[in-house]
Formats: sequence, C-alpha cells, structure tokens
Amino acid sequence: MLVILGAFRKSALQLAAVGIICVPSAFAQNTLTAEGAAQDVRVLKSTLLALHPGLHKYQTPAQKDAALTRFEIRGNAARDASEMYLAAAELAASIRCGHTWASTFNMTPALRAMLMESANKLPFWLALAENRWLVIGSAIEAVKIGDEVLGINGIPGAEVIAKMLPYQRADGSSDGKRLMQLQHGRNATSMMDVMWPLLSPPQNGSHLVELKRAGTAANLQIQVAATTIALRDTAINAKIKTPTSNDWTFKIENNIGVLTLPTFSFWNSQFDWNKYLNERFAELNLQQVPNLIIDIRANEGGNGDINIAIMKHLLRAPYTLAAMRAYSAYERAPYQLVKHLDTWNYGFFDRTDQVEKTADMQPRFLLKSTKNNAATITPHASSYQGKAWVLIGAENSSATFQLAQAIQQSGAATLVGQTTGGNKRGLNSGQIAWVTLPNSGVAVDIPLLSAEPVEAQPDAAVVPDIVVNQSFAARVAAIDLEMAAVLKAIAAAK
Repeated sequence: MLVILGAFRKSALQLAAVGIICVPSAFAQNTLTAEGAAQDVRVLKSTLLALHPGLHKYQTPAQKDAALTRFEIRGNAARDASEMYLAAAELAASIRCGHTWASTFNMTPALRAMLMESANKLPFWLALAENRWLVIGSAIEAVKIGDEVLGINGIPGAEVIAKMLPYQRADGSSDGKRLMQLQHGRNATSMMDVMWPLLSPPQNGSHLVELKRAGTAANLQIQVAATTIALRDTAINAKIKTPTSNDWTFKIENNIGVLTLPTFSFWNSQFDWNKYLNERFAELNLQQVPNLIIDIRANEGGNGDINIAIMKHLLRAPYTLAAMRAYSAYERAPYQLVKHLDTWNYGFFDRTDQVEKTADMQPRFLLKSTKNNAATITPHASSYQGKAWVLIGAENSSATFQLAQAIQQSGAATLVGQTTGGNKRGLNSGQIAWVTLPNSGVAVDIPLLSAEPVEAQPDAAVVPDIVVNQSFAARVAAIDLEMAAVLKAIAAAK
C-alpha cells in the first residue's frame, strides 16, 4: 500500500516528550516589528513554494499567486503574533489541503499559551446542525444546553460561520470538514476557541450573545463573561459527561455488534489495536452475530495500517486498491529553509535516488517506489461472515476517509451518514514537516508528499450508500439519526 496511507503526523510536543526532537526554545514575541513581520512572510512563502507538493491540486497558479499576495499584504502589516497567526492560517487554508494548517500543536509555547489560555473564550460549547448553532454544554446558568445561538457580538450566526470558514483546513470542496472544526465535543480543539476571539474579541471582558430558547417567545440578549478553556471545561465536565474520548469500545446487544473507533492515532500509546480487533472479530464470529456497526464518525484518522486490518476482517475476497502515486516538490529541500523546519525524520528532506522529475506545471518529483503501485488486501483467514455497516461523516478526512473509500469501492460494508472529508483526488499527507516562523512563533504544517490516483478523479469526497441528513431538532433531542437508520435497515432486511 502507498506509504501515505500508513503514516501519521506527530506533533513537536509529542516528539520532544520522547527525546526525538527539541521544541524551539525561543518563545514567540507578541509584538512584531516591520522587519520581523517581513522575515516571517518571506520564510513561510518560500517554504510553501519549495516544499508543498499539492499547491495546484485545487487551485490554479493565478489563484495561488493571489493568495500569496493577500498573505504578503496582511502578514507584512501584522504587528503582533496573533495577527501573523491569522494571516498564516488564511494562506494555509487557501491551499485547500486538510493537512496544511497553522498548527496549534507545533507553534512555540508562548504563542500557544496566548491563543489557548487567554480569558477571551465563550463560556459554553457549541455544535452545528443544519448550519445552526446549538449549545451542547454551558459553564453558566444564563446559557442552557439546547439554546440556539443566533448571534455573537452583534454578528448573526450565519455570518459567524462565513467569517470562520476561510481559515479552516480541508481537502478541496469538503466544506463539511471545515464546519466540523468550528464545533466543540470532538477529539480536537474547536477553532471557535482559537480564532473567534481574535476575529471578534470580547469587549470589556464579555461577549454579547443572542439566544433562542425553547418555550420562550422573545429572543434573549445576554452579556456573558469571557473565560478560559480550562475554567469553562472544568465547570461543564462537573455537570455532564465529557463528550469526547479516544477509547475504543465494543458491545453486542440484540444480536448486533457495535464497534466504536473514535481515533486511529496511538502515538506513544501501549494500546495493542491489532490484538483488540482480532479479539472482537473472533467474538463476533464465535457468537455468529449477523450484523456489525462500526462507528468512525468522530475519527479524523491516524495510523493507516488500521485501515488494512479492518478491511482484512470485512473482506470476503482479495481486493486491489486503486493505483496511487506519490509526488514531492523537491529532490533535496533548500538548505536555507531547513533551519526553520522540524519533523520526525530528517531523511524526508533528501530524496536523492528516490525520485524522478515530472513535467508538471509545478515542477515535481515522482517517488519511484510508487510508480507501479497497486496494493492488494487479502482477507483474514476467518473474516467476519455477517453484514457490516459503517457510520461516517465529515470528520473522516485522513486515514478514515481512505477507509470509507476502500470500503465503498470493495463493497465490504454499507456506509451510512454524511459525506466524508478528504478527497478522491488523493491526500497530501504521510510525511509532514512544520515551519516555525522566527519572530512570531507561528507554525504551519506542510505535507511533503501528495498521493494522487493514476486515473483522474473529481473534486469530491465519499458519499455514503445511505445518506442521513442532519437535523437540528434531532440534535436537540439527542437522537442518533445515523444509528436509527442502520437499525431500521437491519429490521427491514429480516
């Protein structure tokens, strides 16, 4: 299988914890001089142009140049680190790549503290359903779970979304993934906590919120004190069960197995996921459970080897994946840029004898090892003999997008839910480096490989076999529409 499927990113903080690399010791300065801002702009622009292999996957050269010009104007005008962060985030998002972003993990500790620990956050959690904001947890009595947020600081809810989308990462047209990043209650930081306080900061220490509450005729206008993530989340978690967990779970009820897999990222973990899967599928076969529901809706991705393991248990016959090739923007990374870069394997920066040059409009290099790539997955000796259903959604944008795509193409299971993230044109991922801007401390993740199908594909993600439309009313009532759809289909098949 193509190397990109089996690789996953590790943050600088994670790697430093095990002594692989050193986190930069220089803390970000909140203030920027004109000279410092100009240097940061030059470093990010030159690094993207030199290293990113997918700059033209979803944009024309003219669109790329326009985005770079916007960044130069905005970045050169930045006079503090937060302004440079927004400028860099917008540029990264313009590439329309789910693995290119202004990373909250890899920025310098001082900048991360400023963005993540400042007392400028909303005192409640938000989710989106039908593009409407729903309160799903609150640290204050004035705002209640089930309230609809109609506006924040005088900005209507739809405009809040519109102001945030240009900063969100996703592959091509996968706007569902961009919307997911705005929400709380998922296995990642909500960009409403990171970016919204910069775009619409609290006034005199508070946010003005307009609410619609069930049973109340008039909308409510409430001033809420801004707070920190830690204080808010501690207060909410004392009231309700934390909605996010990376633990895999399994149960068999009413002769239906339910396997919930919220992450494929187990870096620096002792969890033996392969043993877990083998034992669960053995249990299913031993009890002859006729239906299995695999829930990956909350799972962005991680270790692509887990995809292969799951497919082996679901397939009844060998399946050959669509041929993919991997491209790099360089043979050797420019020496003058490497001092600003970090990754978990510095061998990524030298591809001597590993690549051959192509004639693309953006000169690139094909990894020779993927030139004739078409991997075949052979079923497990005792693969699952029942009917499998997989719950998917917009969060599935990396390894889990690839899993959904392989499942649909092979017919190994029925997909239920909403369109995934990711893109059929292939992901830019696998090998990742991050550039740290020397004056602001902003870091931008840059994928170093672009996986692309041999046969041209549309700018589209995976549409499930059974589409389940989101419902604001169902979310308020805590009704799991995707699970209900599967149970209905199982009952109908009896």
